[in-house]
Amino acid sequence: MLNALQNTPPWVYALFVLICYFGIKALSPSRESKISLLITPPILLAWSLYSLNLSLHPVLSLGFWLVAVLVGSAAALLIFSSKDVRLDVTETGLILPGTSKTLVLYLLFFAINYYFGYEAEVHPQLSKTLPVMLLKACASGVASGLFCGRSVRFYQVFRSLRAAPV
Repeated sequence: MLNALQNTPPWVYALFVLICYFGIKALSPSRESKISLLITPPILLAWSLYSLNLSLHPVLSLGFWLVAVLVGSAAALLIFSSKDVRLDVTETGLILPGTSKTLVLYLLFFAINYYFGYEAEVHPQLSKTLPVMLLKACASGVASGLFCGRSVRFYQVFRSLRAAPV
């Protein structure tokens, strides 16, 4: 374990600190813009899809990934509540209450990518097997789906609050 940490590139630690910073920042109320709700899901889905190895059974891998994205999105719709969410003063974004769910979500996303990156470096032959590729597709899909479902939930809230009479 210590060897894995010693051989981790410095940029990974910087990314981890950045993720922790934004996760800890989400513990207190924060503003989420309409634009970030719209652009975050496609970026994360593209990154997740790009990280898949589609050289072996691409249709199977894509199928597992897509189902996992849908499961993650459905879970996020249940996990993230619209309670205490309100429009900001300019009505271009939302004020979200502080929650530890976002920190957990960020750390989950980081841990999944770190684990599979580590395995690809240490056991490259094993990481190219079908079971590991499908596991990665599922894990990456669920994590991305959680982000997408969160964005969908809050975008729905944003639209309903903007449409509500004052």
